[in-house]
Amino acid sequence: MVGTIAAPRNGGRLYERLFADGFALMRERFGTYALFALVCAVSAATAAGKGNLLQVFATGDPAAVFRTAPINAVMVAALIAIFFVLPSALRRLEPSFRMTFWRGILTLAMLVCLGLATDLGYAAAVVPGVIVGVLLSQALIAALLGAGERGSLRDLFSAVVAALRGSVSLTREHFITTLGICALSLLILGVPFLIGLIALLVFDALDGRSLIITAPALFLIFVYCECVRYTLIVRWYGRLAARP
Repeated sequence: MVGTIAAPRNGGRLYERLFADGFALMRERFGTYALFALVCAVSAATAAGKGNLLQVFATGDPAAVFRTAPINAVMVAALIAIFFVLPSALRRLEPSFRMTFWRGILTLAMLVCLGLATDLGYAAAVVPGVIVGVLLSQALIAALLGAGERGSLRDLFSAVVAALRGSVSLTREHFITTLGICALSLLILGVPFLIGLIALLVFDALDGRSLIITAPALFLIFVYCECVRYTLIVRWYGRLAARP
């Protein structure tokens, strides 16, 4: 069943112990993340010495590096890891929250809807894309906290619509601040990951065997940054939802 969008207690101080709480969040599922990191290391070991990723990156199609086996393994593992990071962050607001199969389907549906809405905004122009992205930035959190542990296809549609409306309602009067939170959250994820990726490419050019260490390290950097990022986003949602 679909419930109303949750209005949890205030998320506390927005930036207090943010990076320390990111580590705490990561420790909750570290065994799972370590297993994914091992998969990344095995994938890197099978590809070590078979090609220079830096040369692939410099071929004129930089995106081609993401189609190589080591980086592809990191990206797939990172995508799956989000389904472990997100519920851990949400339990900071709702201690009883569980990521059930139904909520997993809802997460995928929300990600698709948010991606389409944002892409349509960017297709019109950059500014509309940014506006749509900010207004809907709280929709995923709202959907997961507002939905029950089980539901039907009809409930899925209702949950998506309610979450989209709820996010707009929460953010439209706090647009500038929410824009700042979104920008900061992207920097928290993007800058360290980009630096880690560049380091991976450079070390691979020096010694292909380094991928066995740098590929899982890049994955763990992503997980930690996602833990920090979602801690910030969930705190901001808690603050917005607690306001009258």
